[in-house]
Amino acid sequence: MYNVARGEMEMTWKFSWHGATLVLACVFLATAPFAAAQVPTGQAPPHKAHPPATPQSIAQGKMIFDGTCAVCHGVDGGGANGPNIQGAARTMGPEGLYNRVWGGVIGSGMPNFSYLGEDKIWDVVDYVGTLGQATGAAATGDPQKGKEAYQSSGCASCHSIDGRGGDSGPDLSDIGSERSASFLRDELLNPGANKPNGEPGLPSRAAYGGYRMYRVTLANGKVATGTRVNESSFSLQLRDAHGNIISVDKLKARSIEELPNESFMPSYKGKLSEAQLNDVVAYLASLEVRR
Repeated sequence: MYNVARGEMEMTWKFSWHGATLVLACVFLATAPFAAAQVPTGQAPPHKAHPPATPQSIAQGKMIFDGTCAVCHGVDGGGANGPNIQGAARTMGPEGLYNRVWGGVIGSGMPNFSYLGEDKIWDVVDYVGTLGQATGAAATGDPQKGKEAYQSSGCASCHSIDGRGGDSGPDLSDIGSERSASFLRDELLNPGANKPNGEPGLPSRAAYGGYRMYRVTLANGKVATGTRVNESSFSLQLRDAHGNIISVDKLKARSIEELPNESFMPSYKGKLSEAQLNDVVAYLASLEVRR
C-alpha cells in the first residue's frame, strides 16, 4: 500500500513538474518578442544601407506601424500616449529613424523593436517618412539633370560631395541616407527653417550643431553674425559668410543671441524652376551611404 501510494505521489509530482515547465515555456515563447522589445540595446549594429522606398515597403511599414506604433503615436503619427512623429523623418532622416526603432529610448516609454529585423524596420522607416506628407517621400525628378543644376547653381562652393567642394556648409556625400526627399525640398526653399538636431550615436548628425547661427554685439557696438565653430565657457568662435573666423570674448560681449531660423544658404525659390527643383532633390536623394 505504501509503495503504491508513494508511486502515485511520485507520478503526480512528475506530471505537475512537467506541466509547470510546459506552462512556463509557453509563457516565455508568447512574451519573447515583448521582452525583447523592453530591453534597451542602444546603438544599432552594422546593417544594410537604406533601400529605396517603394509602394510595397510603405504598405508593409504601415501594417507594422498600425499594429505596434499607433497605440502610442496615433494612427497618423500625430501623437497619443507618445509624441507627434510626423516630422521625425525630416529631423532624423532614415538612418536616425532606423536607430530609434531598433534601439528605442532608454529611460522612456519607447521600447526597442530589434526583433523585427532589418527589412521590417526599414519598412517602418519608409512609412514614417510619409506621415504628414500629402505626396509621400519619393523623389520624382531626374538625378542626372539634378546634378547638372546643382553644379550650375554654385552649390559646390559651400557643400562637398565625396571630398570635392566647399566646407562652409554640411557635407552632402550621404545626404540621401540622412534626409527625406521632402526635407531636402523644404531646405532648398526655406533654408534654416528645419535645422536638424544632433542625434546621439550618429556621428553624421553631430556636425549639424555647428551650423547654428548667432548674432553677437561686440563691446565696441559692432555686430558679428556667423555659424558656431567652437565654444567654451569664456569664448565663442564664429565663421562669417566669407569664411573668416571671428573669436568673441563672451564676458565682454554686449549680447549673444541665437538665430534659430536663419542660414547663410540662400533660398532657391524662384531661382530654380519646378522641374529643376525636383531634379536637384532627386540627385541629392540618390546620395546614400555606400556600405
